[in-house]
Order: sequence, then C-alpha cells, then structure tokens
Amino acid sequence: MMKAATAIAALMLFVTVNAQGNPLSGSRIPEAPRAILENYCVDCHDENSPKADINLDVSSVKWSDRQNIKLWEKVLYNSEHGIMPPAKKDQPTREERKILAQWIDSELTKHIKIGGTSPRRLNQAEYLKTIRELVYMRDYQLPPGFPGDSETHGFDNIGEGLVMSPTHLASYLKVASEIADLLYPQPRKSVPSKIQKGEVKDFVLSFSASAIKDGKLRLASKARDIMRSCTWPQQHQAKVSGVYKITVDGSCFKPRDGDLPMILEVRARQVSASERSVISNFRFLKDLEFSSETRQSHSFETELYKGETLSFRWKNAEFDHNDLKATVKLMTEWFKRDKRWLAAWQQAVFPGGLKKRAQISTLRGLTGWIAINKALKDPKLDMSEATLDSAETKELLRILGTVGGGTHNLGDALCHYYFNHGPSLELHGYTIEGPSKLVDSDIDKQHQKIAKQIAGIEKGDLSNEEYARKMLERFLPRAFRRPVYKKTIEAYLAIATEHWQQGHTLNEGMHLLFRNILISPQLLYRSLRSGKLDDHDLGVRLSYFFTQGPPDGQLAGLANAGKLSNDKELKNQAMRLMPTRREHPLVRSFTGQWLDTRALKSIMPDPKFKFADREINIATAEVELFFLEMIKENRPIRDFIDPDFTYTAPYFADRIYKMEQLATWDERKKRSTRIQRFEIPRGSRYGGLLGQSAIMMTTANGVDTQPVLRGVWVLENILGMSPPEPPEDVPALTPDTRGTTTPREMLAAHTKKRSCSNCHRHIDPLGFVLENFDPVGRWREQWPGTGKEIDASGILPDGTKIRDVVDLKRWLIQNEKIFATNLAEKLMVYATGRDLNYVEEKEVQSIVKNNLAKGEGFRDLILDLIASETFQTK
Repeated sequence: MMKAATAIAALMLFVTVNAQGNPLSGSRIPEAPRAILENYCVDCHDENSPKADINLDVSSVKWSDRQNIKLWEKVLYNSEHGIMPPAKKDQPTREERKILAQWIDSELTKHIKIGGTSPRRLNQAEYLKTIRELVYMRDYQLPPGFPGDSETHGFDNIGEGLVMSPTHLASYLKVASEIADLLYPQPRKSVPSKIQKGEVKDFVLSFSASAIKDGKLRLASKARDIMRSCTWPQQHQAKVSGVYKITVDGSCFKPRDGDLPMILEVRARQVSASERSVISNFRFLKDLEFSSETRQSHSFETELYKGETLSFRWKNAEFDHNDLKATVKLMTEWFKRDKRWLAAWQQAVFPGGLKKRAQISTLRGLTGWIAINKALKDPKLDMSEATLDSAETKELLRILGTVGGGTHNLGDALCHYYFNHGPSLELHGYTIEGPSKLVDSDIDKQHQKIAKQIAGIEKGDLSNEEYARKMLERFLPRAFRRPVYKKTIEAYLAIATEHWQQGHTLNEGMHLLFRNILISPQLLYRSLRSGKLDDHDLGVRLSYFFTQGPPDGQLAGLANAGKLSNDKELKNQAMRLMPTRREHPLVRSFTGQWLDTRALKSIMPDPKFKFADREINIATAEVELFFLEMIKENRPIRDFIDPDFTYTAPYFADRIYKMEQLATWDERKKRSTRIQRFEIPRGSRYGGLLGQSAIMMTTANGVDTQPVLRGVWVLENILGMSPPEPPEDVPALTPDTRGTTTPREMLAAHTKKRSCSNCHRHIDPLGFVLENFDPVGRWREQWPGTGKEIDASGILPDGTKIRDVVDLKRWLIQNEKIFATNLAEKLMVYATGRDLNYVEEKEVQSIVKNNLAKGEGFRDLILDLIASETFQTK
C-alpha cells in the first residue's frame, strides 16, 4: 500500500513537472541574457539587497508564478524605455538591450494567455442605466449615499477595482426594495379625513405674483411661470392620493367694466416643484368665477395626489407678463389717457434724461413702484417729454417690450399699481377636507403600466403561479442579459410560490420575487463565464463599451440567433452604436477618465482668472466635441495632436485663445457662448489635446501650474508611460532651494539627488514644455511674479531637443505610433475592464501598426480593436 501511494505521488509529480516545468527551479535563463543582467542589474537588484524589492540575481524563472510575469514585464518595459539602468550607471549597448528584450519577449509570449478580466460588477453609471432600461423608468435616480467607484488603471469600470462592499450590498437591497414598492405596492390603509383651513397669512407670496392688502391676498397679473402669477398654501401637502373637498373664499377688488367675472384657475402642483415651473405643467382642477366685491365661497371635489398641493392663478388678469406686444399696447393706451402717468414712468426710468437711464434691474418690483409713485406725487414733475412721439417715450415703450423690461423688472413694478388701485382678484382663505376616498395617482397608474409591460400580460384569470412564470420567462433573460434555463425560472418561481402558500397576497409575492432578481449576481455582474465570449457576452461587452448600458433588442436578438459573433455583423452593430452626439456615454465617460476632465467640476480656479461654471462647461464641451468629430469623420490619429480644426465658443476663443480670425468680428458676435467649429492652421500652439483649456486646467491646481503634474499627465495619457513611484525618503521640496525664483530652478535644485533625477529626466521636459499655458490655458511669456521669461525647452528621453509645445507636437507626429498605441490600449482597458497583459499589448500594437500603415482613421481603429481576440475574450 505504501509503495502504491509512493508511485501515485511520483506519477503526480511527473505530470506536474512536465506540465509546468520544474516547480522548484523553473526555466533556466540562457547564458547571453543572464550575462547582461549580471553586468548591469544585479549590483542593485541581488538577493542580499534587492532595491525596490526586485531580485534579478536568479538563474531560472518560474513562469507559472503571476508575480514573476509582472516582474519581467517591468524589466522589459524599463529596459526598452531607457528607464533602467539609471543614467549615471553603465549602460547596455543597443545590441545587448535587444538580446535581453528578445529573450523576455519570447518567454512572456509563450507563457501568457489572452484574457483574465476579474469578476466585474456594474459600476454606478452602468448600474443606474441598467436599472432604468430594465424597469422602463428613464428618470429613476439612485438613492442618496449610493456608493461611487474607485479608479483602477485610470478607469472606474475595471474588474480589479470593482469590489463588492457591504455598503454596495445594502444599497442594492435598498434600490430593489424601492422599485418593488413602486411596481407591486402593498394594499392602502384607510386614512381618516381631516380638515385644514388656511387664512390669508397661510398663502405664499412669490415675487410680484401677490401681495397682502387690507387683510386680503391680491393677485394682480398672469404669467407662464408660477412665481410671477400664482400663490399656493404654505403648509399643505396631500399625504395620500384621494378625493378632497376644496373651498375657496374670494372677492373682486375695484373691477372695471368688462372685468367680471374674475376667473380663479385652480391647479394641482407638486410641492417639490420649482417656483420657476411653468403653470401648464400642472394638472388643471377647476375654474372658479368671482363677480362681487363682497366675499364669496366656491366648493368642489377633486383628486389630489400624494405630494401635491393647490395653486391659484387669476386666469383673465389684464396684465400678462409674457405677452410683450399686449404690454406695449396696454401702456401706450394708458400713456395716451394719462400724461402724468407717462411722465412718472419717464422720471423713474430716465432720472437724468434719455442719456442717463437708470439700471433697469434696480427698478424691479416694489422698488420700481416706489420710484414711480414718488414721481406721481411730485408737484414739480417734469411733463415736457410726456408725449407719445418723444424720444423718451419711444425708448420707454421699447424697454417695456423686452423680457428684462416688460416681463421682469418694470412688469413687476406695474403689478404694485394693481395691488393698490385694482383691478385685483382677492383671496380670503381656503379649506381642504379629505380624503373621502383613496385613489391611484397618475404616477401609480404609470407604475401599473410598467408592471404590465415587464410581465407582458394582464393577470386576468391566470393563477398567481402562471402569471409569475410568464413574467419570469420574459423578464429574466432581460435582467441576466442572456437566455435562462427552465430550472432557473422554476427556482425563482419557488420563492414567490412559497410566499403565497404562507398566505401572502399576489403583490407581496411578486414584491419578494422582484427583489431577489434585482440583487442577483447575474444582474449585478457582467459576463461571469471565462474564455472566449459567446454571442451574449460579446453583445454585453459591446453594449456597455459604447452605451454603459445593457444590450438593446437588436443586439439581444442577434445574440439569440448566434449571429453576433459573425465578423461582418459585429462590425455593423459597432457602427450602429458609434457616437453621433456629444452626450454619448463613450464620449463623456471615456474622455472624462482618460483625460481627467471630469475632475474639472471639483477644481476652483482662482477668482483672478474669472473662470466659473460657464467657462468650465465650455472647456469640457471643447474636448467632447473634438473627440466626437475624430470618430464621426474617421480622422487620422495624428489629428488628436495637430488638427486643422477645433471646437470652442467665440467668447472663449477671444478670451482664452486670442484666435486671429475673430479680429474682424463685431463685439456682439464675439460675446457668443455657443460652441462652434473653427478651422485652424496646423502647427500652431493651440488645437489638439495639448492646446485645450480643459487639459491645462486638469493638470494645474486652479492657482498656478505644476510642471511635474503636467509632465506625469503627458507621460501617462499621451505617451502611455507610467513613471515609478518616488522614493519614500524624498520630500516634496528639498530644503536647499535658496536662491531659486522660477519653477525650473526650484525643481532643478530639488532633483539633484540621483534617486530623483532618473525619473525627472523623463517627467520634467514634458511638464516645462507646457509652462507657457497658465492654469486655464491662456498663453503667457513670463513666470508669474518673477519678471523672468519662461524657458519651455527640454530634452526628450530619446535625446530630441524641443523648444516649445509646437516642437513637442511635431515630435509626436513623427512618432505617432507612440500616441496611437497608448490611445488604443486605453480604449481596450476601458472596454475589457482589465489591465492588458503583455500578449494583449502586442496584439494592440499590431492593430495600431496596421492602422497607421494603411492610413486609416480613429473609427477604423475602434472597429479593429472590437474585432480583436483581446476584446472578445473575458
């Protein structure tokens, strides 16, 4: 028996050794690369004192060890990019670097397989869009406190970084419960009827819509928005949807002939609605007619829904804030009848004559009325210009015909005339009694329709089990983004069936069932199967790459038919999903993370730059529209660096970029903030990624520029090189920087130390070459506060000397493969949710080489990446 066990153990060892190589010693390093390592590397990286915990003093490599794979990838990268050995150490010859690279390349290629994305839950944006699509609620918002996602390898959709925390689990449960509550609500409990009485003091006073006079609330005008035309109860809000009895007490104040009856329009509005909401957005309830100057009461029954209150508007008021032509006509007739009235308005608006007009905004509402009324009472009021054909009258009528005049400022002042002199519609109070019975709100009815849409059928005479089974057959494939087995349907059905057997209602069982589906790993995670993606997982990857959402009906149909893996069909679908507008998820999400522009919202530029939300929005739009055109027009990759076009607003182009073609524009056109496409000359300092305001902002701190930050940004996002972490013992600035005045001098003093200089010789030239751009992207010639000319020159790692950003762009065009490869790898990382391994990087490099050789464009590159083995493998 012992011998048999020993034989089996020996056999297992033999199989293991022959399958993986000797588990103890690994594959021996050939003599030539071994000699190179001994001559140039092991001084710092031996077994006894491995610098940075890297030991290269080995004779063999166990390639089955993932850590060894990463180590030798790093060795190859540092050798090829000249990062190691350090500059002051002996350097290998070009031939020696080539020998080392060929050996490492052959071993990595032999031992690394394509694929390996970690289990990848939906990130916050993907989850939100998935839920919205799944339950047909396009406006659904995640609850406050829903956790965000951390960035890994530059993006927030990488499997490695998408851990499932307890906070995530709790949030998913909360969302599942919220949605189940909406679709399968519990039976309503009866609510006792209550009476709420409101007095004049209980009405809201909003802008010039109303005023309290003589113990009544007076309405003076009408408008489209509620803040200039309505009042509503301050404290009332319907707690449940039901039928309520409404009583309103009102009267007429100084009506003119033809004013009667005065019509009070009653509508239902959400308490949460903005005061800038338009009245027509709210549900009409009743028109009430008042025709007496004594108090009248009107009562009616109506439905009020949960969260609603009442709004009141004088429907047939004489003055309409939004009808500017009617306002001019009204005031013209008024001025014709009453010259003193005209002179008072002229005095308020033109206190120093036509050439010394008052600031119209200072005459808004009560302030304006006080000025007009003061003039009316002035016995010495100047009547000399009080004619309809005077220049002052014509200018006054022109102002009254504008939004700033007739609609807002002076219109608000006019309302106070009506408050004091009539005609006005007066409100004395209100009573709301109910509910007398409960009803479904419009939102309730909408959710009932959604529940039916999800199930695909009416409940009708079907049993609970039959109804639930049909819902599951329709809903589960959408939720799990692939067909489901019958046993899966039966397992979920059993959850609801057991609940019903315990005496629970249909909705209670469906509520429990739906919650379980929405917290399933099949919904929360993407493509859990390893290896080559099948049609369904391929559709999922394609859809989330482009839209951050689940496959639509067309993609799902092709996947079900097994046609999506066909190269031609896959390309057709990719073309269909390509961005066509700036708001497209790929445009916004990819550029925001690749270029770090989504951090702009958190940057607060120094007030001296006069850069607020408007400017930040323009800067962001420039990047997104530029990226969009690169795809839509299939432009060559080099146009990312040196294009002949740009997108910006004239206001921004004039203020930030000082674009020469605006020199002949009139001032009004220059002030436009509408984003436009401009043609620009190639080879200029602006244009392309390295000349855009958003890039300069995101690589600064809002106050001043940071050459190191900009240099690292260019290394990582343009060249695709990641500098190593700084040594732990290196401070932010060394003490010995005395006598330095410019950023270049301070950084030079800081980086004299050998441990600093090796990295900074790669970083600093790329940061200083952008120093002519200030923190918001404006060109400057001197370092602030020094009086010294900016020195933007530098030497690139390959020895190329550059003077300014134009030289850097020229070098990038000459070496466009570097940028193109970096961009392609970023796209692939974003698409697959994993950091690319060595073999995947080689495939991407081959795709880029082919794209450039054929003179193809950016859209072609995206299509080729989608067709690759790397994209189509988990």
